[in-house]
Amino acid sequence: MRTDPARLRRARLSLMRVPLAGQIVLANVVVLVVVIAGIIALDPAPVVQARLWMVFAAALAVCIALSLVLAAAITRPLAALAKAAEIGRVPGGRTIAPGRVWIPDLSDRPDEIGRLSVALRGMVTALCDRIDANEHFAADVSHEIKNPLASLRSAVGSLRMVTKVEQREKLLDVIDHDVRRMTRLVSDISAASRLDSDLVKEEEEPFNLRKTLINLTDHLGTQAQWKGVDLIADFPDQPLNLVGIEARLAQVFVNLITNAISFCAAGDAVRIWARKRDNRVLVVVEDTGPGIPEQALSKVFQRFYSERPDSDFGNHSGLGLAISKQIVEAHGGVIWAENIRSDEDDPRAAPLGARFVVGLPV
Repeated sequence: MRTDPARLRRARLSLMRVPLAGQIVLANVVVLVVVIAGIIALDPAPVVQARLWMVFAAALAVCIALSLVLAAAITRPLAALAKAAEIGRVPGGRTIAPGRVWIPDLSDRPDEIGRLSVALRGMVTALCDRIDANEHFAADVSHEIKNPLASLRSAVGSLRMVTKVEQREKLLDVIDHDVRRMTRLVSDISAASRLDSDLVKEEEEPFNLRKTLINLTDHLGTQAQWKGVDLIADFPDQPLNLVGIEARLAQVFVNLITNAISFCAAGDAVRIWARKRDNRVLVVVEDTGPGIPEQALSKVFQRFYSERPDSDFGNHSGLGLAISKQIVEAHGGVIWAENIRSDEDDPRAAPLGARFVVGLPV
């Protein structure tokens, strides 16, 4: 006799509609009935059967009680986790709970439920942090775009009133500068907003960081030479093998080197060197420029923060270092900035330049 697969599938679906506690009790009862039926089949004596049925009744009561206790130990925390996960949503998908969703802390349990609780709490925390970051990013974008828009509006309004050719040319230069500034802002904002999803989609592969850095310094050497800045490279002879997204890490070092060049004057120097230290690779970009103001050391990696001379105003969006930090941290690395001093123990000593350090795991 062949069993109908569709009938078995329907039976399994019907069983899944039974609450978990009921499934546990039902499974234990079925096992108990099968055991008693097997014993009776081996010894069909009426006296034995009667005793077995008495034992079956007692065992059934104990089985149901233990099953309910076990089911409660499993289903109650699962029900609490499910309720917490669903509390902020309604069937239509509209959010009705404005605050953070509270997930029960069951991390003290050594079983799978404890692991599920830890995982759900981590997911909710990460999601809420991402929502907060997006809100702050949107606020920062709005603030940054308002500045060139206000300047454009003022320049356009003045352009309608001036009659001198020289004044009109100056206003047109202002408009052109602000338009290019907004174009740069929009491009960098678009790149920053896509960065998280791009990093998730792109595959990490093994590559030789030494070779990448040599290619970058060769390419950027012309830019440094054009400005009269010496670009010095100091890399070990052996390969620096990493696993990561080569193009993204190259983006980080291009940004650090070009930033260093932009802060240097003719006769200054930029040095990039790399060394392997235990289970990390350190890449350092340092220059002999003016250094970083002390109050800015903790801010240089913030979005839209820029500490540049007035003559360079509007030529940078202030997102480069923030993007670099995001890329490095996505690779499990660290990045920080510091000033180079003749006396490292004296914070009041004038800086001899700036230093950016990137540490990446091997």
